[in-house]
Amino acid sequence: MKRALNRTICKRCAILLALLAGGGTAGAWANPTIFSDPVGDAVIRKTDSGSVGPIDPVSQHLPDIVEIRLGKFAPYEAEDDRFTGSWDNSGLFMRLDLVVKGLINPPGPLGYDDQSPVYQPFRFGPNPIYGWIELDMDNNENTGGEIEDPELRYLSNAARFGGRPQLPYLANRCAIDFSAFDGYFTTPPFIERSGEEFHVALQGEEIEHVHVIVEKPGGNPAIFESGETWVVDGRLFHRCHGAEQFTYQCADRNSVYKPEVKMKYAHDVVSDRTTISLVYPLTNQGCAVMNGEYAEPMNGCDDDQNSIAEALEDCNWAAANATVFDHLDPHFVLLADWQNENYASYLDPNLWRLTALVGTAYGTQPADGSRYIWTDIWPNVRRGDFNGDCKLDSADLNLLNSYITAHDGSPYYDDDGKPYNQSLHIHYFGTCPALYDTDNDGVIHAADGLLGGDMNLSLSVDLADVPDFVQALLDPVVYVNTHGGVDPMLRGDMNCDGFLDGLDIQLFIGRLLNP
Repeated sequence: MKRALNRTICKRCAILLALLAGGGTAGAWANPTIFSDPVGDAVIRKTDSGSVGPIDPVSQHLPDIVEIRLGKFAPYEAEDDRFTGSWDNSGLFMRLDLVVKGLINPPGPLGYDDQSPVYQPFRFGPNPIYGWIELDMDNNENTGGEIEDPELRYLSNAARFGGRPQLPYLANRCAIDFSAFDGYFTTPPFIERSGEEFHVALQGEEIEHVHVIVEKPGGNPAIFESGETWVVDGRLFHRCHGAEQFTYQCADRNSVYKPEVKMKYAHDVVSDRTTISLVYPLTNQGCAVMNGEYAEPMNGCDDDQNSIAEALEDCNWAAANATVFDHLDPHFVLLADWQNENYASYLDPNLWRLTALVGTAYGTQPADGSRYIWTDIWPNVRRGDFNGDCKLDSADLNLLNSYITAHDGSPYYDDDGKPYNQSLHIHYFGTCPALYDTDNDGVIHAADGLLGGDMNLSLSVDLADVPDFVQALLDPVVYVNTHGGVDPMLRGDMNCDGFLDGLDIQLFIGRLLNP
């Protein structure tokens, strides 16, 4: 009884001290930053050679991002349940919610390590999700990144979805074809330099324990099923790998900061959405509240009290105390700018930038060892938008034709005076992205060019597009339901302002009359 009372007093003191240290008062309600994505835009983008690996999209749901929520969070009882609470400006935790369409379950191991050497993606159910959510906390794309496996991140795969991102700092660094993967860190487009300080790792190898919170009556306790809620434990939240060779963990160089965290998977039957949530302390004071302890000084160790602040402070210390040899290492650019930064300036999740790449796994592992089938990204791209301005117009078609000409021969005739076929078979189809192969058929040709208003993808805007355009304008819900879940904005939003309105009508008519 005395031990329980002392623990309660200690816990309440820790909460009070943490609130004082946080410089705020409880109840400062806030809203998270919401990153929305069109529903129904998930597609199959395989990564095996030739893109021939097995998948059954009927029985295996494709992860489809609906939205991502990110902000400060205050759990009501962090020690007992960190996921129940409120978005709060004075919260000591960051919360990230990834909302996906349908029933999606935690990922099983893919045979990466000795502990889980077997390919078992469906250990927890038939609809696993894999991928990475990268968090750029200092809004600096030159700090942080991935050196060992950049081909598994957003910058290396955005082009698989048929367009460039509209944010310049992403568009200019995205791989557009196999040439980006030359193995040299110092050559453009710098796919290794994503700017992330931390990333969420949706990887089965990192899951250590599973706790079933809500079980479907009569269900299988080993499988994540409709209406269920699970909490998985593991090292699912990593500081960026690219700078770890210069940072310290408990005074050791070449260390990794991979704290053990909890992640909640909850499927809502009514909305048919699965929400994957991570709640993690921004400061060691928050970690103290979560553990029912007094706050400890920051020491760079992830196996005692750990937090965003501690990991970033370690980046600052490592950059400021780097050796001469560190500065000569090309990879040091991923850490260098932290030398003059104050970690406390970057503890507001509402100001962070993020990218997300999600997908599923093959039914059976392909012979070449490939593991992932990518299905959706954020920020999204518009299929056929090759310059990242969101519009589908002649500028994009010119880029497509220029790419074909440059790789199919120039001028347009071969040595025998015969015209080239203006068609390219893709090098490393499947294993590398191909920006201009918008239909993902392994060939780049005129059919990959799209125009705004081409509602039926016939490669022209004509009278056949009028009924679909009118339907998208007047009844977008019916359009979505009759076009396989395709968002009408992807084809009908002519000026890319996020609305279907009179301006789009004018542009549509103009293109109709002047093709």
